[in-house]
Amino acid sequence: MNPDDNDLATRFCLRGDLHQSPMHARVLTDLGWTKIPLSPGSQLYLRRLGPFSVAKLQRPNKIDLDQLQPIRKQYRILTLYLEPKLNDPLPPKVGWRVEPFAHSKTSLLDLALPEKTLLASFNQNTRRNLRPNPDLTFTTTALSALTTTQIDGFFALQHSWHHTKKVASYPEKMLRAVFRHYATYGHLHVAYYQNTACAHLLSLYHNRVATYYIAAANEAGYAQAAPTHLTWEMIKTAKKAGCDILDFGGIYDEGYPKMYKGWQGFTKFKAGFRPTVITYPETRLLLFW
Repeated sequence: MNPDDNDLATRFCLRGDLHQSPMHARVLTDLGWTKIPLSPGSQLYLRRLGPFSVAKLQRPNKIDLDQLQPIRKQYRILTLYLEPKLNDPLPPKVGWRVEPFAHSKTSLLDLALPEKTLLASFNQNTRRNLRPNPDLTFTTTALSALTTTQIDGFFALQHSWHHTKKVASYPEKMLRAVFRHYATYGHLHVAYYQNTACAHLLSLYHNRVATYYIAAANEAGYAQAAPTHLTWEMIKTAKKAGCDILDFGGIYDEGYPKMYKGWQGFTKFKAGFRPTVITYPETRLLLFW
């Protein structure tokens, strides 16, 4: 997609990516990565391997190969993954095409639209699932206000979903770091069926973009269409928080069928909200220095 052809994609391109946010930098620091500042306003993440290093540069404002060259030599970087923003593809002969760290395809909703307009744009099945359900109740809690009980409940449901669906999830250590460092930049939305948590959705905010970060449900939650209701709760909350874009946070990419083979189910679910699909430029790998 050419971002100039779509106002929503153009607005998204102009925002700093979540992977370049100060909160993400603190999360990766907790996980053992070192932040290397770059200009203009971006950062590379590096992990030491004895006298050598590995590094990744994810969705920076601009990839400046000349700026990177002395850094590669200084830190003796064996592998450097370059993941461009939507409007900054690399020249064809730079590096080797590899599977990405960050998702290679996502989809966007225009939260600047009125709620009624958004609701009318969803497909028929999604709108049907959003009919009032007296058996469901919902809570939306700022991450800074979460209790230990709420966090423990989140991980219990997340682990159960992971083992049932056989889909890879973020490591618990990383998610706990996310709760700490996005404390004032996100919400946890939880659905309850007969007073028992049956689904949750974690949303994060950066530069007026709300990101659908991670979600899970049990069988009762799926039977009651709780994930659809939680997505709508997230949309309404994000609009109130001043966000004008929703990033669905990754969908199936046929360009990497093995890597994303477990993503078809939630990709179909997200498609029900009829978002604008975008594909990032290829991830490239630079070897040695």
